[in-house]
Amino acid sequence: MSTRTPEQARKRRLITGISLAAVAVLGVGAAITTAAWTDNVWFSATANTSSIELLGAVGETEPAPGDAAWEEADEESTAVVIPAASFADLVPEETRAVQIWLWNDSTVDLSVELATLDLTGNPLFDPSLTTPSSPAAIGVFTDEAGTTAYTTTVIPAGDTLGLWVVVQTPDWVSPADDAMQDVTSPAVPLQFIGSTVPTP
Repeated sequence: MSTRTPEQARKRRLITGISLAAVAVLGVGAAITTAAWTDNVWFSATANTSSIELLGAVGETEPAPGDAAWEEADEESTAVVIPAASFADLVPEETRAVQIWLWNDSTVDLSVELATLDLTGNPLFDPSLTTPSSPAAIGVFTDEAGTTAYTTTVIPAGDTLGLWVVVQTPDWVSPADDAMQDVTSPAVPLQFIGSTVPTP
């Protein structure tokens, strides 16, 4: 049986109540100062490299994509051959043109450059060998008449570009230029170099 007086019991309940209340307040205070709402956002990314393929063809009409006329010709030894008859039996003051095609069968755009033609030692095109006669000229042009020389061009992925290989002979006359008769040129390599275009 409790020996506390009613006044003592009331004071104890009050003290206990105050103590519990203090704990509750401290507890809530701790929760407010240590808890935080959080949220997340995630990103995922994949990457792959591009594939590049520059193909060539010869013909009066553009071959369809995937047509057998397209050749990889990655090496000079496997070059796309322009038929010999295309530039056979040239005469003075003649312009002869053959159409060629480039196909950017890549997943990215290509900047396509024509390497400088090496005509050294060529009896038809090297002026040091044709002197005193003028040499014939050969080049790649954007038109059949051979008036606009090809310059580096960006070919979009999947697109084709038609160009012309043009041979032009000067006004040779007899007897001064008779040495230019019956002259055969060895193969002239035409190298197109495709390079990827950096993304801005």
